[in-house]
Amino acid sequence: MKKKTILFLLLVLLFLVLQTIYLQGEAKEGITVLAFTSGNTYLGSTENDKSFYVRGLADMLFCKVYKYSSELYSYLEMKTEDMTVGQIKAIFDKYLEEHPEDWHLAAASLFDAAINELLWGGNGLK
Repeated sequence: MKKKTILFLLLVLLFLVLQTIYLQGEAKEGITVLAFTSGNTYLGSTENDKSFYVRGLADMLFCKVYKYSSELYSYLEMKTEDMTVGQIKAIFDKYLEEHPEDWHLAAASLFDAAINELLWGGNGLK
C-alpha cells in the first residue's frame, strides 16, 4: 500500500514539474496571460483576448456578488439579463474611453467601477 502511494505521489510531482516546464516554455514564446493587468495592458490586447478577459471578470463579479448579497445579485442579474459578452465588453471599453486618467489602475478594479456605473449611475472609482 505504501509503495502505491509513493508511486502515485511521484507521478503527480513529475506531472507538475513537466507542466511547469511546458508553461514556462510557452511564456518565453510570447504568450501573455491577462491576469493582474492594467487598463493600459488591456487596451493593448487583441479583441479576442479582451473578450475572454471580460468574460472572466464578469464570471468573477457574479460569483462574488452571489456569495455576499442575494439582493444585489438579483438586481445585477436583472440589469444584465440577455446581455452578451460583446455588450459587457462594449460597456467596459466605453468606461475606459471616458476615463483615460485611470488606465494605469488594475483592469479588474476598472471593470468593477464600470459595472457600478451601469448599475447605479455612479461615478465609477470616484
